[in-house]
Amino acid sequence: MRTLAQLPLSALLLAAGVCGAAAKDECQGAIVVSARAPNGLNLEPPQHYDTERLARSRAIGSWQQIVAARCPQHSKLWWRAHEKKIDCEGYAGGIGCEASARPAH
Repeated sequence: MRTLAQLPLSALLLAAGVCGAAAKDECQGAIVVSARAPNGLNLEPPQHYDTERLARSRAIGSWQQIVAARCPQHSKLWWRAHEKKIDCEGYAGGIGCEASARPAH
């Protein structure tokens, strides 16, 4: 049985290239995340704030965290992303948003 020290350098570089290619392919397409925000009306006393803005902000923050974790070679900045799209819709008690974008290099 060969140890890691006995493997030829070319085999190690090939293995590193295959792992890097898998991560690169995952980051080429759009990354989609979702987030929710309660409307605050069921609290005592009721709180009034921009629920959609909070849900959008949470979705963008989640997208940035996912990109930072999965795609370290790409920019996690939302404003630099390509094909950005945010869809929001209400649900019983709040708003949910889905953010989708392709990370920039």
